[in-house]
Amino acid sequence: MNKIKEDFLSKLQEEEMLEIVQLFDRVEKAGLIIEVIYSALNNMKEFPDSSPLLCIQIALEDWDV
Repeated sequence: MNKIKEDFLSKLQEEEMLEIVQLFDRVEKAGLIIEVIYSALNNMKEFPDSSPLLCIQIALEDWDV
């Protein structure tokens, strides 16, 4: 198994991962998946020390989700 897959599977049940899944449920219902992912990736690029969860939360705020 490759390292990326191992890391993902090890974090699958962590609270942060569960919160990310819940946030993306909201994003999907709002029909803004691509927009939020794009914004979150830009946030991660601009603020590389931020957690993925924080970048996603900021992207949701940007899109009023």
